[in-house]
Amino acid sequence: MVGTSTAFTKERAPCGKQVGGSRYHEDDGSGIVCNDVNWACGCREIVHQFHDGSCRTRIVRHDGRMLLNQLSAEHAE
Repeated sequence: MVGTSTAFTKERAPCGKQVGGSRYHEDDGSGIVCNDVNWACGCREIVHQFHDGSCRTRIVRHDGRMLLNQLSAEHAE
């Protein structure tokens, strides 16, 4: 998998601050997709989609407080 990283100048971070940061995107072409956002203040958003369609989302503030830690099962059994 080859990923791409893109910088941004100002976006609202989970803590509410308007700061710059970077966005990382990776896709294996067969179902795994990774989208990670890192703000300059230290906040992070991590979204990983898996081959079965399930998705893991984590949002962490710069002080370490977990705002969201969710696994959604989108696949049919």
